[in-house]
This record gives sequence, structure tokens and C-alpha cells, in this order.
Amino acid sequence: MDQEKPNQNMGSKKNTSADFRQGKPVFFKARTGWLGGIAIILCCLIMIVAGGCFSGSTQENSKTATDELMVSDQAGGETANAVPVPEATANACTPFDTSKIIYSGNISLNTEDYQNTFEKISSYAVELGGFVQDSGSNYASEQAGVQANSGYLTIRVPSDKFSEAMTQIQSWGSPNSANVSSTNISQQYQDVQAQLNNLKIEEGRLLDYLKQATNITDMLAIESELNRVRTEIDSLTSTIKNWDTEMAYSTIYVSLYEKRLSSTAVNSPFSEIFTKIGEGFVTSLNLLLYIISFLIVLIFRLIPFAALAGLGFFIFIKIRKKNKDKKNKSGKSKPDKTEDEKTENKI
Repeated sequence: MDQEKPNQNMGSKKNTSADFRQGKPVFFKARTGWLGGIAIILCCLIMIVAGGCFSGSTQENSKTATDELMVSDQAGGETANAVPVPEATANACTPFDTSKIIYSGNISLNTEDYQNTFEKISSYAVELGGFVQDSGSNYASEQAGVQANSGYLTIRVPSDKFSEAMTQIQSWGSPNSANVSSTNISQQYQDVQAQLNNLKIEEGRLLDYLKQATNITDMLAIESELNRVRTEIDSLTSTIKNWDTEMAYSTIYVSLYEKRLSSTAVNSPFSEIFTKIGEGFVTSLNLLLYIISFLIVLIFRLIPFAALAGLGFFIFIKIRKKNKDKKNKSGKSKPDKTEDEKTENKI
């Protein structure tokens, strides 16, 4: 009988250890389920935030496009109501007129012989079929100790010779800068031309009314209106003529500087040192302020992601602490069972 009891105790303890071993996978399954659920929740939060940002930007883009369409429609309606367009220009499929473009150029040039280069440019403009619109020269005096001359020319050359003239003028010295600009006046030209055509039609009708007038009051009123219409016609005609001249002759502004200096002149590198120091300090300060503002904006942009990361880290710490507590409890109970088994074996 005494032997049977230890055997029964041994059997019960073996069953307990087996149950413990069988319960171990269930614990790991539960732990895996918790981690998977937390990961799914975090992924859902990130997708919601990203989806909100994307939908917001899409709404803003669509709103901007709608506003632009509304503005363009309103502008088109106002133009159609304000300016009566004749049948000849009412067609919306009128091809774009590339000839209604005004070109201008600007050249800053260093030269060793100022007077020679100045005369070359003036003669060259005439050779191309253009002219010198404006010019001026500044000659340094001997009293100043500097024999450097400077000046400017404003020349007009035919539009088809504009690129050639820009290249040729730069070859006569060392260019400091050169730029070209163009202004397309196709739309303005068409609008003014349409207004001019309408005014001419109105002028013809007023002349007919003037022939049919029978009393002095009507004649004076018609003549007053006729004078107003003719004044507008003259103004618009002058505008179109000026545009035609601008398109036919491109403008080039040339600034000339003589590089030769008198041997008695001394150029000190320290003459503007305080100005350069001040400019450098202001530039560095602006750069520092820009970096600080950029970091502030970046921090506020990362706050939502930092909150999600902090929540995930907090959950991870809690789960890890809970697992450590379970391991400590299981570690304390296991040595007691082995001591009981040893005692039973001795008995």
C-alpha cells in the first residue's frame, strides 16, 4: 500500500508536468495573437493617416482646378460682354500669330578701346538697316587719376537680324552679361484691331445719320459723337502703328566699359571689406533662421508618426514586462517540484 501511494503521487505529478508542457504552446499562441492584433491596429492607423493626407491633397487639387476653370470662364464672359467682336474675329479656332512678338536684348560689355567699340556698334546698326535710338558717353578726367571711359547705346535693328546682332556685338569685347526678352502681344493686337474695326463701322453709321439729319440739334449731337469716335480711332491707330514698329525693329541696350586703368591708380582690396563682412553676416544669419524654421516645421510634421511609434513602444514594453513576470513565476515553481520528486524517489 505504501508503495502504491508514491506511485500515485508520481503519476499525478507527471500528469501535472505534462499538462504544463501542453499548456506552453497555448501561451505562445496567445502571445502571437496579441502581437498580431497590435501590428494590425498600427497598420490601420498609419493607413488612415496616409489616406486622410492623400484625400486632402486631392480635394485641394480638385478645388484649385475648379476655381481656375471658374475664373477663366468669368474672364471669358467679361471680355465677350465688354468688347464686341466682329464676325471675322469671332472664330475661336483662329491660329496663334507668332509674328506679333517684340524682342529686346541687353548686353554689358568690357572693351579695351572704348571709342573704337562705340563707333563699331553705331556703324553696325546702320549697316543692318537699323539706327541708333539713344547713346551717351562718360569720359574720366585726368584729375581723378583714372582713364577708364564708359557709355551706353540703344540701337534698333530689324527683327530678323536680332540674333545676329546680339552675337556680333558680344564678339567685340568681354561680355559681363547678356540677356534676351520677348513680349507676345498677339491677344492685345487682336483686341485693339477688333475695337478699331467696330469704331470704323460706327463712324460710317454716324456719317449716314448726319446726312439724314434735318435739324441743327440732331446734327450737333451726331457731330459730337462722331468726334469722339474719330478720336478713339486715331488713338487705336497710333497704338497699332507703334506696335508694328516695335515688332519690325528689335531693341538692343548696350553698356560699354573700358578695362584699361591708369598706372597711377591703386585698387585696394580692403576698400569694401566692412561691406563684405556685413553682407556675409546677414547671409549667415538668414541661413540660420531658415534652418531653424525648417526644423520647427519638420518636428510638427513628425508628431503624428512619433505618437504612433510611442504607442507601439509602450504596448511592446507592457507585453515584455508581462512575459518576464510569467517566466519568473514559472521559474520559482519548477524547482519546488523537482525537490518533491527527489524526496519521493528517496522514499
